[in-house]
Amino acid sequence: TAFSVLGASSYLELNMAKQEDVLMDNDVIKEIALAKRKSPAQILIRWALQRKTLPLCKTMHPKRMKENRNVHDFHLTPTEMQHISSLNKNHRYNDPGVFCQDGMGTFCPIYE
Repeated sequence: TAFSVLGASSYLELNMAKQEDVLMDNDVIKEIALAKRKSPAQILIRWALQRKTLPLCKTMHPKRMKENRNVHDFHLTPTEMQHISSLNKNHRYNDPGVFCQDGMGTFCPIYE
């Protein structure tokens, strides 16, 4: 699975990410989205699917729910896939060993 495939926006308010970590605001993503006439979210979801991972997206907005499902009418080229993959920072946002301590003030020993 790919959790937080859309970037770290939900971690901003917890001070666990910076604005530049939000992938939907990344210039590479926005450029591909413009060329494909898709939203940045759709580009990131499609990237995850083409990597054979299951993106777990969350939204409460019906319009975004529909948009998030509309990702099967286009493909990303190998070059576009590589450009997106090159944005990797090897940072795991949803690591409970860090998240629980920093975000909730309690230790969660998941690796023991």
